[in-house]
Amino acid sequence: MSDNQYDIRIDDLILFFRRTEKGEKEKIVNRLIPRETYTAEQLKIPKGKVESFWKSTVLADPTVNNHQDQHYYVANLSRLILPDQPDKEREQITVAIPPNAGHADLESGDLVVFPFDNSDSCFRVPREVYENECPELPASDIPDLEFMASEEGVALANVPKVTPQGCSCVLLSLVSLRSGMLGDKKGHKSDHAKHMTEAIKRGHEPPKP
Repeated sequence: MSDNQYDIRIDDLILFFRRTEKGEKEKIVNRLIPRETYTAEQLKIPKGKVESFWKSTVLADPTVNNHQDQHYYVANLSRLILPDQPDKEREQITVAIPPNAGHADLESGDLVVFPFDNSDSCFRVPREVYENECPELPASDIPDLEFMASEEGVALANVPKVTPQGCSCVLLSLVSLRSGMLGDKKGHKSDHAKHMTEAIKRGHEPPKP
């Protein structure tokens, strides 16, 4: 597949998440969320309602009002830098994430996005918007991204493609956020890879030590 087939651009999101359809088992699905969708003016969060820790994170899944099984998601794309960009060009912010980071205007499954080029603005994309109004891409068109999200457990990746095949886009997967991926302090790549596929298949339980 080429980018042009769907007019996918480098700052568009291809989102992976879990969905359980009536009478069916839970499965991993995807949606293409174009930049103009996740930066629509009507989705902009007023500055007074922007949580301070959102600006310091790259990717987070805070709980919704103390419901441990319900989460909203924050993807701060403005915190990503190019490989050749000096560290000094990145704004240094350190803010602790509170144990209960619920937000009055956010519901389970909602997505908060900071665009690449604007660290001062963020947007709330409700789950019903990305799930019902954004297109799903056939797995046969994005096999590399499907593999990265479903088998390798990639949570966030800026995916460049130098050939016509494949998408230049941002891969964002909500599937593996609570699999223990972000909380693994051991840093053993082989151990993490061994547990990841099993963790994704059985749900959000962290791998046992």
